[in-house]
Amino acid sequence: MIWLDGLDLPQYQHFPVHFAQHYSQPRYPAKDATSSELHFPWRDMERELMALPGPHRIVRYTSKEQGKEKQDVSVRLGAQCEHLQAGAMSSSARENASAVYHIIDGEGQTSIGEVTIKWTKGDTFAIPAWQPYSHQVSHIRKKHRR
Repeated sequence: MIWLDGLDLPQYQHFPVHFAQHYSQPRYPAKDATSSELHFPWRDMERELMALPGPHRIVRYTSKEQGKEKQDVSVRLGAQCEHLQAGAMSSSARENASAVYHIIDGEGQTSIGEVTIKWTKGDTFAIPAWQPYSHQVSHIRKKHRR
């Protein structure tokens, strides 16, 4: 999973409602966790994606916590990874929640309402709630393992 966070820096700087106490070292002395219920190695997610049939595959990130298996990792935010084969187009969808997409590989375009945006590896874009959208992949650079 990729965590994306936004900060409106001009507003943050304009309104004096914040404070910060800087730490003297480059990294706070934290210890790495030996395991985490929120750690999803890409090799595992890619294997799950590629095991599914069809040109458009979706795998939800679900809890690893005992007793909560197959439940979404958060009750507030959904997270999933998708794979769309080169030359394929997803079905049109319209959802009551907004979505943020981050492109791991490939090139293509997404139609959102009356607007079409082109994207490539490394791009991030948002789909507003209740807007019909569909994705089309024109090219994938990386050959995925099967």
